[in-house]
Amino acid sequence: MKKVTLIYFLFVISLGFSQSITWNNPVNSVAPGQTINMDVSYDAGSEDFFYVSIILREVDASFNIVNDYNQIFPIDENSGQQPNAQNNVTFDYTIDANAPNSTSLPSGNQYLLIIFMSYNNDGGFVNDNTSITLDSTLSVSSFDSQERFTGFYPNPVNDVLYFNNDVVSDQYRILDFTGRVVKTAKNTASLNVQELTAGTYFIETEKGVGKFVKI
Repeated sequence: MKKVTLIYFLFVISLGFSQSITWNNPVNSVAPGQTINMDVSYDAGSEDFFYVSIILREVDASFNIVNDYNQIFPIDENSGQQPNAQNNVTFDYTIDANAPNSTSLPSGNQYLLIIFMSYNNDGGFVNDNTSITLDSTLSVSSFDSQERFTGFYPNPVNDVLYFNNDVVSDQYRILDFTGRVVKTAKNTASLNVQELTAGTYFIETEKGVGKFVKI
């Protein structure tokens, strides 16, 4: 009994000292030059937190680095910030406008959007990698040429958008007028937009693109 208790105790302690970083609202496709709003949780455990960084990286089929684009440090101890060792933060990241579309990459190459946390003065790292597709047809300027999506109500909306049964989609993306992704959702018949500021937004689905006003 004592042995089991000791093993359990050591297991709990080891969990308490683990480090992690997670992108909580990932997207799978964006346009070059598009700004996305990222919700990130990180935990340095008992280690000395150093910084969080984001980078768009092109890798080959063996995951060797081919190109890096637009690295930022939204949370950096060296900039005078005093971040907590454990936190949940939101910030904007702009995809490099010069990054080629995914369809233009050599066979086997892909993009990864990499979020990583450094601790102990670059002595240790943890990361969260998301495979992402770059497609310039997803830009806001291209929406006028896409099929209209009107199967939602009310519009204008104050809190919740509802979708007609025949147009419920596997994935939704809401973008502001600059093209910044502000919310994503999957396979739902309603979408709470109460937290959005008043203004005009686009909603993108596999059924087409719609426009609504948040009041």
